[in-house]
Amino acid sequence: MKITFDPDIPIDVQPQIEQLVRETVQEKCSCGSDEIYVSIIDNKIIDVKCYDCGSSFFEAEINIEETEE
Repeated sequence: MKITFDPDIPIDVQPQIEQLVRETVQEKCSCGSDEIYVSIIDNKIIDVKCYDCGSSFFEAEINIEETEE
């Protein structure tokens, strides 16, 4: 399975998200694709969907700590 991340998702949280996706999505999409696209909504909810047809696999709330310098 190939996982593509939206550029708005910080690189430091991508490994945890990838692990969650691999544990949760066990089969290819009904369209036959095994490519996943992960986007983020309001900096707190990830939307995991098929890269080819856009069918959603699941959404999950995540905690991204914002660092201000």
